[in-house]
Amino acid sequence: MHLNVFVSNACFIYCKGCYSYSREEKPNCILSSNKILDFLKYAHDKGINKVTICGGDPLIRNDIIELLESIKSYGYSISLDTIGTPLIGDVIVNGKMICKKIDPQKLATLVDMIGIPIDGSTNEIINKFRPISYNYIKSVKLICKELNKFNAHICINTVVHKGNLKDAKELATLITNIGNIDKWQFFQFAPLGKFGFLNRKMFEISTEKFNEFRDNILNNIDNDRIKLNFKKSTNRIKSYMLIDNSGNAWIPAFENIKNQYDESRNRLIIGNITNHDDWDKICEYVTNN
Repeated sequence: MHLNVFVSNACFIYCKGCYSYSREEKPNCILSSNKILDFLKYAHDKGINKVTICGGDPLIRNDIIELLESIKSYGYSISLDTIGTPLIGDVIVNGKMICKKIDPQKLATLVDMIGIPIDGSTNEIINKFRPISYNYIKSVKLICKELNKFNAHICINTVVHKGNLKDAKELATLITNIGNIDKWQFFQFAPLGKFGFLNRKMFEISTEKFNEFRDNILNNIDNDRIKLNFKKSTNRIKSYMLIDNSGNAWIPAFENIKNQYDESRNRLIIGNITNHDDWDKICEYVTNN
């Protein structure tokens, strides 16, 4: 089981099929760095040595570099999922500074794998899942180019859904030519979180359709160096422990996703890291599954 820690509930793009519960939390509801670090130090001592930093978008967090430096000092292998926009400049929306530029060299040094989402070969296809108002493809190419300068390890994350099923061939061509990519992960859309559930009819596909998409990728990818990883919804049961911005440590309950949204059934909460008494059972759940 892999440990994922949310460090922000804000994001640059609010995806229609978002799995996260961050958007249902109070604005600016995030854990302090001290609480995160205290738990992660304890977890590492208990044998957990890999963590994914996510959100929201982690790069929105003001102290993200300092937080990563501390996590790295504990001995963790760090993955980080981000849109990546601050790696190529300040992010300004309606004249307001949302996020200052992040040094790509610094991030490449601290993070073992940087995950960037690409769900289509065109901005039109990407917009079906991730509402965008700019040239996303151009932005991602620039981000990867910057990261490649510093030998960063890059993972492309693709959610496979109704809107991109016919795009496998073109998407494979794009990823092959986008730069030095180490890994490409494919996730069968799962209706997790409030928005993922509400929009499930727009995105949900069968395992058969997911397998067809996989076969089309394999038939068209022309780069043996990229490691491909296809993740069906059924294969992700008890694969992840997520710690949200409220401190809740939970696992997605894929088997309980029926026809009615029920947060208490769609995720199993193991404990809360703000409660020191829960640390042992949270760590045991990760290490024993």
